[in-house]
Amino acid sequence: MSEENKERGEETRPRPEKRVSRRTLLASLGMAGAAAVLGVSVAAVNGSGAEMREANGTRVTTMDELRAMTGEADPSLVYYVTDPGREGHFYCDAGDPVSGDDDGTILVTASGVRYKRIRETEYTNVKWFGAKGDGSHDDFTAIQAAIDAVSLQGGGTVFFPKGTYIVSPYLSKWIKLKDNVNLLGEGTSSVIKVKDDAGDYFAIFYGSTSEPLRNVRISNLKFDQNPQNNLSCHIDLDRKDTRYFFQFCIISYRYENIAIDNVQFDPTSGVNSISLNSDTGKLASITNCYFNFVLAKGNGTYDNSAIYLNGRNHLVANCLFHAGPGQKARGAIETHLGQSTITNNVMDGYYTGVNLQAGNVSGSDDRCDMTITGNTISNANQGIQIGPYKTFPVKNVTVSGNTISLSNLRHKRGLTTGIASASWTNDSTFFENITVTGNTIVFEEELEPRADMQALAYGIGFTHNSDIRNVVISNNIVKNAPITGIQLGSFQKAGVVSNALITGNVIVNAGHYPTKVESYRAGIALRSTVIGARISGNLISDTYDEPKGVCSIRISDGEGTYTDVEVTGNQIRTNQGGLWLLLSPSVRTDVRPLVFTSPVYPPAAGTYRPGDIVWITGLNSKDGITPVGCKAVSEGTSGTLSGIRAAGEAGQPVITVSDASPFETGQWIRIAAGNQVRKIVRIAGSEVRLETPLATAIQGTSPVTYAAPLWNPFGRLGSLAPVDDTNGATLSEIEGEVNRLKEVLRTYGIVGR
Repeated sequence: MSEENKERGEETRPRPEKRVSRRTLLASLGMAGAAAVLGVSVAAVNGSGAEMREANGTRVTTMDELRAMTGEADPSLVYYVTDPGREGHFYCDAGDPVSGDDDGTILVTASGVRYKRIRETEYTNVKWFGAKGDGSHDDFTAIQAAIDAVSLQGGGTVFFPKGTYIVSPYLSKWIKLKDNVNLLGEGTSSVIKVKDDAGDYFAIFYGSTSEPLRNVRISNLKFDQNPQNNLSCHIDLDRKDTRYFFQFCIISYRYENIAIDNVQFDPTSGVNSISLNSDTGKLASITNCYFNFVLAKGNGTYDNSAIYLNGRNHLVANCLFHAGPGQKARGAIETHLGQSTITNNVMDGYYTGVNLQAGNVSGSDDRCDMTITGNTISNANQGIQIGPYKTFPVKNVTVSGNTISLSNLRHKRGLTTGIASASWTNDSTFFENITVTGNTIVFEEELEPRADMQALAYGIGFTHNSDIRNVVISNNIVKNAPITGIQLGSFQKAGVVSNALITGNVIVNAGHYPTKVESYRAGIALRSTVIGARISGNLISDTYDEPKGVCSIRISDGEGTYTDVEVTGNQIRTNQGGLWLLLSPSVRTDVRPLVFTSPVYPPAAGTYRPGDIVWITGLNSKDGITPVGCKAVSEGTSGTLSGIRAAGEAGQPVITVSDASPFETGQWIRIAAGNQVRKIVRIAGSEVRLETPLATAIQGTSPVTYAAPLWNPFGRLGSLAPVDDTNGATLSEIEGEVNRLKEVLRTYGIVGR
């Protein structure tokens, strides 16, 4: 073993006698050097003919000439074959009477002698089997022969030197992969290219449908599916005439320990570039690969994904995915079952970056265990989708540190989401132990309505019709979510949301899309039956001059029931007006502090809720007259408002006012027309949104004033003047004193009025 081979831990085949050193020298010198050492001309080395040329104990021949030999072999001789691209040295293995002629590494003479190629490395060169790599010759058969030969030898590596290897898959004709046989090239200079007008074909490389394909590594190659020059194919998943049109690059329906590394798929056009699809499959890694999807000739809308994995223990890492505008690339990565890790990939131009789906293995408790971290997804319609498989649940999923940029105007689809549950099935199941943290999701602004998009456009959401439990959504940034920033719970109010924490998120400009279904337009929304949830420490902001969102946080009794739900410590910011904080009375929220005001009763300004306490302060109180404080018994806004007029239609929750500057969200106003009292929930320009629609239309315009709350005063400051002694008073005088006493008791709230 040479020092170099020792360092690599490689073993070389024992070489016959002293001619090994000569062979090594010849191989290193090439044809010209070989001719010089052998003492013959280059023409003689490269020439052909029936006669054998011999120099210094080494014979020069061709493969056909060697096969044609008769008689006994001389084990001391080494034969150097000169077939272009297949050159090499062969020695006689007298101890092998059974090996077949593989046309590359073993040649069998007419008399049955086995001559075997002497290798410089452990690799088997595909050109030894007749592959040309010249971009025109069909190398399909030669590649298969090389794989078969290495497989018969117990495994190894088929090596593709620099070149373009044309292959001709057709319908059920493909190159069969074998256990323990690796494929290795020299990077993007080693190209496997589908021939022009190959027509319909199932796959280039196919593994197994019965026994697992085991221990295969494919690396440092480039696949070119040549879609622009294959006009005789038609990919359409509804075809019934044949199923051999999927155009996979690499597929196996059974597998174990498959690695694909540093492979470029450019262009790739099939339903999947890589498909490892088996409920019993395990150990698949796809790393450092590049995919450029170009739509093939077909129906123009066929479902596709660059990587499709089903099985256990997947890794997809450090890969690049690209699809240009109009190519209709559906998905970059799709994995099923688990355990999956999707990390540090870059995806651009696909409808969906990552699809994760639970598996369908009955009796197993580890159907998911998925981690999606550190990926960058851009120009997408959906970032990351997570879904069940029929009744099999989604469990133990972490989505963290991903950057997602969504271009819904580019794709123009009715659904656009950042990180969300997927609706592959409506069967009842559950989502459990879901963590979504530290992600950045930015949508393209969409300010014009589209008929096909009404509600399903949110940043982070789990809305499947199933139980959803143990969910953490924290420290994410969601910007320009068209309809909802963060949403939990089914639209159909099916299933129970339990143990949910939504905290520390920054949500900017959620609900800016002008959908007619305004109840969906919110920064954060809970729906369905919710048991145990906390929404705290979030910043919800609308940065438009006139706010376009509707609700900051929406937890409405009309959309669910809520037990042990708390909303505290959130900050809501707008440039004008505000956003509607719509909370069910059952929701615990921040405790309002005591309000201190000047000695005016009732308070002259401010908006108050039932139960608010106002503490009267100041030096101008009247002894025995001014209350110590008062408690609001109804909602309302104190103060004087004059000169403001409004117009509005019956049944509509908005009015247009002559001047919106005095108003703030949360205030209560009284519209003279119909004596209608309404709460302001949003202000945008001169448009004021009301909590409930108008019951009576406003003819022309109508005056608007504040609607004051009702108060219940308590206590009095100081004491009243002393009461005169009533001894000797007449009955009429005593009656007057009793009436004055009653009034004092009423004033102090001891008795009612």
